[in-house]
Amino acid sequence: MPITGGYTINHGDRYAGMVVDSEVNNSVSKLNKSGAVVPWGLFVARDGDDGFAPVDDTTTAPDVIGVLRRELNRAQLDGATSGAPADRDASVLTAGVIYVQTLDAVSAGDDVYAVVGTAVNPAATAGVANNAVGADATLGVKIDGARFKETTTGAGLAAVSLVIGG
Repeated sequence: MPITGGYTINHGDRYAGMVVDSEVNNSVSKLNKSGAVVPWGLFVARDGDDGFAPVDDTTTAPDVIGVLRRELNRAQLDGATSGAPADRDASVLTAGVIYVQTLDAVSAGDDVYAVVGTAVNPAATAGVANNAVGADATLGVKIDGARFKETTTGAGLAAVSLVIGG
């Protein structure tokens, strides 16, 4: 089938869930048990022995298993949420450097929190990263072993170095 729409080899320099560089990294394969598409680049929590779901207001630090790693092995429809389909396996980065979505400006070296979603930070932002400076730390779960690697001026994508048990 011929390509009838636009096609380009000029891609953005970063995408949510994209591994940043060639540093050693580790991913585990888990099943999306959330019942919905989970966007790339979000922190996810353990759901049973073999699954994951987005973080929520019941998530504790030991529940967080990593960041959903961007995969290019599945076609995505235009306008559809780009992420891990429901009831399918996906890769969760447990160690390495990865681009994550951020809620606010962050600074290199800052602690990383996974936003859990509240009235202040709606559930639509659950799983994005933030630091304790940009938002009240009580709105997120501190991810031990994770630090921001770069400074940003606002919400967007930032590199995070992490080592989580998985």
